[in-house]
Amino acid sequence: MPTSKTVRIQGTFQVIGQDGTPECTKNINSIIPVTEAAQVFPQTIAGLTSNASISFGGVSLAKRIFLRTNFPVTVKINSSSDVGFSVGVGDNILMSDNGITALYVSTGPNPTDIEAIIVG
Repeated sequence: MPTSKTVRIQGTFQVIGQDGTPECTKNINSIIPVTEAAQVFPQTIAGLTSNASISFGGVSLAKRIFLRTNFPVTVKINSSSDVGFSVGVGDNILMSDNGITALYVSTGPNPTDIEAIIVG
């Protein structure tokens, strides 16, 4: 039986008004057991690339993906023929209880650095 690991995502999602008062707050506390984990060290994907496959490093069914990028990208999950959605600069977390089998990114005009941690 594979070694069990735990993924913990904790933080606060908060909207602050101009006067500094919190308008709404949601606490994030997601803890799930996983058996596989891989880190994709920063890689540069050329500008105007369509559907670059992000390696899962041996993870067969991802439950959580941490994705860091220095330019906005379009992300497609499971199939490169999906419509996809845009994720912005910085840290992004993709979650699935059913599992993600593949991740594809398309870049804008700039070479884009991508870093990912994939767990399942």
